[in-house]
Amino acid sequence: MNNSFNNYSLTTMKAHNTVITMALRGVLLAGLLAGTLAAAGCDSTSPGKTGQPLASAAKVKTVGTVVFRETGGGFYGILTDKGGQFEPSNLDPKYQSDGLHITFSGALDTSHLGEHHWGNPIELANVKAEQ
Repeated sequence: MNNSFNNYSLTTMKAHNTVITMALRGVLLAGLLAGTLAAAGCDSTSPGKTGQPLASAAKVKTVGTVVFRETGGGFYGILTDKGGQFEPSNLDPKYQSDGLHITFSGALDTSHLGEHHWGNPIELANVKAEQ
């Protein structure tokens, strides 16, 4: 009877190990699938997530406010009315006024953050002060 009991225990243990192994595999696959879906669903306008070749840049035309930030020795950025943040590489000194409301257009590079890691880098094409 003791031998029969040992065979039953061994068979039961093997079955439990198989169930546990299969459950762990299922959890691992579910985690990988969730991670892949989360990465695929990320905001496509955030820095580094354009899906566009680096050579091309998105065109932007919007309104915002010039803001001065003291980070990294100080710089002027543009905070759009919709909450976007841009670091212009060529903001004319006549528009470098904290709080100035502007309409602007330019070429946006969303492949990386700007020099001060505050917003998307943009090369301005047109800027107009708003009243």
